[in-house]
Amino acid sequence: MSSSVPKIKERLSIVDVISSYIQVEQSGKNFKARCPFHNEKTPSFFISPDRGTYYCFGCGEKGDIFSFVEKFEGADFMGALKLLAERAGVKLEYERTDKDKDKKELYFEILEEATKFFEINFDKDPKPRAYLLARGLNDTSIKNFRIGFVKDEWRSLSDYLLNKGYKKEDIEAVGLIKQTEKGAYDRFRSRIMFPISDSSGRVIAFSGRIFGKDDAAEAKYLNSPDTPLFYKSNVLFGIDKAKSSIRTRGYSIVVEGQMDLIMSHQIGFTNTVAVSGTAFTDNVVDNESKINNLGLIRRLSSNIIFAYDGDSAGIRAASRSSMIALSLDMQVKVASLPEGKDPADIIMENGDLWKEIIKKAPDVVSFHVDRICKNTNDIRQRGKQVRDIIFPFLMMIKSSIDKSSYISLIHSKTGIPSDAIIEDFSVYEKSHQSSQNIESKINDVPKKIDVTSRRDNLEKRLFGIIFWQEKDNVENNTKDIYKVLEDRIGEDIFRKICESHEPWKDILATEAEMWYGNRIKDVPRDLEEIMFSLEEEILNERLILLLDKINQGRDENDNFDPGPTLNDYQKTVERIEEIKGYRFK
Repeated sequence: MSSSVPKIKERLSIVDVISSYIQVEQSGKNFKARCPFHNEKTPSFFISPDRGTYYCFGCGEKGDIFSFVEKFEGADFMGALKLLAERAGVKLEYERTDKDKDKKELYFEILEEATKFFEINFDKDPKPRAYLLARGLNDTSIKNFRIGFVKDEWRSLSDYLLNKGYKKEDIEAVGLIKQTEKGAYDRFRSRIMFPISDSSGRVIAFSGRIFGKDDAAEAKYLNSPDTPLFYKSNVLFGIDKAKSSIRTRGYSIVVEGQMDLIMSHQIGFTNTVAVSGTAFTDNVVDNESKINNLGLIRRLSSNIIFAYDGDSAGIRAASRSSMIALSLDMQVKVASLPEGKDPADIIMENGDLWKEIIKKAPDVVSFHVDRICKNTNDIRQRGKQVRDIIFPFLMMIKSSIDKSSYISLIHSKTGIPSDAIIEDFSVYEKSHQSSQNIESKINDVPKKIDVTSRRDNLEKRLFGIIFWQEKDNVENNTKDIYKVLEDRIGEDIFRKICESHEPWKDILATEAEMWYGNRIKDVPRDLEEIMFSLEEEILNERLILLLDKINQGRDENDNFDPGPTLNDYQKTVERIEEIKGYRFK
């Protein structure tokens, strides 16, 4: 654990940190917001400045500034530590020695050394720089993105790292060398190297473009394999540099390649990220990864523009991406690129044209409707393509108003009668109701407090107030509350309830504190109401058990005397009526 943690917490307020990511508003002495980790329309995410913690009553997410940044940025603890240390102006210090250095830290260190090695090689050889400059990059971009080069040598990188004292197995673990029966050799050779970083800016992998070697057998781009730090379908190239701009501008642009991204940043679109040569496919694993990627982008902004290549493969990839983005309730646009052109080509030829393409990017439904109208004038063919291409997108849209608006748009552009579109879509919708709900994958967060019944909810509210009062000495009357409650509901039931809620003591206390804020005067009244309501719920449950006992006795045991049970039943009914009379008089 870093000894810098306390210093960072002293310098950074949890409200300042969280409000730099999402909009918050004051609620008494606490703050509230719509939770960034699950979809919600009303705020259930509360921040306690005094405790330096947050808690979401909707999905159960909780923690401090480090856990928030970890979750929001998709980083590990060390990544969050690095980000917050930079923000706080604290120099990181570690208590552990080199002997017990964590493996992940060691892997990050090796990849950083490899990045420096590639940068040194790039500076020594003028040809890679000349190539990139000819492709439209400038020296500032080359430096900012730490572009490097590796010669066509079998072991230059591994020798360099071994001489630095790193072990061969660790160099292999991060994907820099390949082991064969004839020995180990460098994975990347004769390539321009693009470092891929996590959201905190630490290098986790590389993508290398073949250069200086005319070999048809070599892949144009070669990416690092999956490693403990890198899963190639779960990384967005440039996210560390784009995240702040995405929040500021209120939308993101997603492109396919490194050159597309760097050129886009170079002309001012710093809110651009790339899938870094690891375009998503249709298999389940990649779709799950894509959900994670888009989930991270959505936390920054729900507005997104896909700007993939203008060929058929690019359009298919943009469609798959758009489908998942819509399921995450994002506002999706697709940039219309000239066929055969990629963003880097367009930006190099005419930067103003790229700005216009981004500015005029249509929403995903309009994009496909326009393509259908361009492809055919035949109404029947248009109708078939609308069903095959457009209806799957409409299925992912949650708003009925938006769906209705799109149906009107389809009618006006294609000439297909609105009634026919509505009828066909209704049939389509019914036949596809069992389709997988992708959003549930990112919102399927286990709730720490599972509200399963009205009684359960009442218990949590009651013990939240009690635990809060005990913890902060709000009022010194918890013993009286315990005594009243025990008398009303019985000692055994009272003890079981206490035991069941004890593990959630801190969470329930925080919930009560945030709920009441500066309304402490309302607590006694609410306590009384909650206790009466809880007693009533328990008595109603008792009535059901007593009736069941009476019925069982009459049906199965001729010697059973229902008298005492009937008396108990009558007293229970009378007590319920008493409670109602007291509460509503």
